[in-house]
Amino acid sequence: MHNPKALPIATPDAPKLAVWADPSGTPYLVKKQPDGSTVFTPLETALSQQQAPETSARTTTDRDPLATVLIGFAAVLGLILAGYGIGFLAGANGQRVVLVPSTPVCNTHRSSVLFWFTENKECN
Repeated sequence: MHNPKALPIATPDAPKLAVWADPSGTPYLVKKQPDGSTVFTPLETALSQQQAPETSARTTTDRDPLATVLIGFAAVLGLILAGYGIGFLAGANGQRVVLVPSTPVCNTHRSSVLFWFTENKECN
């Protein structure tokens, strides 16, 4: 797999660059074109020209499965801890929730005829 941080691999079609100076000391950027021709450009001119920034695009949009699992685990753990934190802060402020179980008041009516039994419950 190609390392995205590695330098690009030189291809035979890529222009070759060099810096030369003439006898008077003026530096020139020498560019060898793929067709075999050579272009001499004064170095000041070459440096002042705006170069297009090289954009590095991702070749894949797949996420690392381990990273996805770790992000999910951290999210669930964060929600649980947030719930405990809210409960702790509510308890620290004196807001308590108390559940008192109470049994309903029910009246049971039973009747039977021979082998037939019925039972009715009325709860309030």
